[in-house]
Parts: sequence; C-alpha cells; structure tokens
Amino acid sequence: MALAQLFNEGKYGLTVRSVNELIENLTSINWYSKAGEFSVDVEGKLAQFMSSLGVHDYEIKWISIEQVSETIKTLSFEGSALWEVLKELPGLWKKKIDSLENQRLLNEIVDRVPEAVFHSAYKQAFMTFKDENTVKFLVGHAMYISILACTAELAGDHQSLSYLIELLEEGHLPLGPNGNTIYLL
Repeated sequence: MALAQLFNEGKYGLTVRSVNELIENLTSINWYSKAGEFSVDVEGKLAQFMSSLGVHDYEIKWISIEQVSETIKTLSFEGSALWEVLKELPGLWKKKIDSLENQRLLNEIVDRVPEAVFHSAYKQAFMTFKDENTVKFLVGHAMYISILACTAELAGDHQSLSYLIELLEEGHLPLGPNGNTIYLL
C-alpha cells in the first residue's frame, strides 16, 4: 500500500519527510513472511537493537509459528530489563516533540498511522496464523511498533528503533518478553 506523502510537507515542513519515508517502509513490510525461520543475521540485529538501548541482560528464544498463540499468553513485562528502558522512551520523545512544537503532527501520526499499517499487517497475520486472538495481538503489536517508530523519527531519534524496523522488514518479529527472555519469531 503506497502512501507517499501521508503528511503534507507544505503543512508540516521538511520535518515530516523522514516520517513519510518511514511510513512508506512500514506500509510496505511483508509482515511475518519469515516467521519461525531461524536466522543468525536476525539474531544479530536483535542484539544490536538491545545493545543500542543499553540492555545486555537478556536471552533470545526462537519460536515456531505453532508456538505463537501459547507464547503470547506467557508474555510479561515484569522483571524485563528491555521494558525498563522502553517504557521511558515515549515520554522522552514527547518532550522533544513538544520542544520542536510538533504536537499537532504527533497527534495526526497517532490517528493515521495505525490505520495505514493495519491492512497489510492484518492480511499477513490472518494468512499466517489464522487464530483470531493471535491475529488481534499481532496486528495491535504492528500498529504499536509503527506509532513508536514514527514518534521516535519525529523526535529526531533515528537510531533507537532502526534495528527493530529492519527485523520487521525482513519478515521477522520480536514477539515480546517474558522477563528477560525475548521471543523471536
């Protein structure tokens, strides 16, 4: 789904160009296309993502497509070093966005990006996983990550989520944590 210029540069200025490029990438992702396929390269990118956030206490556990539904039920942020870092980022990005006087654009991102990502994420999740609760979780996950990535981009933090976006573009997904175990799909 091509959405070039989702946000008008005439209205928001050149600041929005990188956000539009990111949205174009997010809406072009072939979600979950390599779900369950082990990749050393993908593990490396997840390690780079974790390192970029300063998180070093974790374990990666690969899961198969068949394990996703049950694994989702076990996800927990409790005791997660990753979550301790991630939960602070939106507030930091919001302060930066406020200082740049881009609150109106942030509001539009929150309103419009989930819908832009929904259709392709839903289609792929349904084709790959079938289970209704799994599909709902994964689509919500995709929309949440997309909003976070666009928020980071708007705040000028081009690096925090770049490795995560690369994982998604390659058809993989860090499903989430259970403590310091990160499930990778």
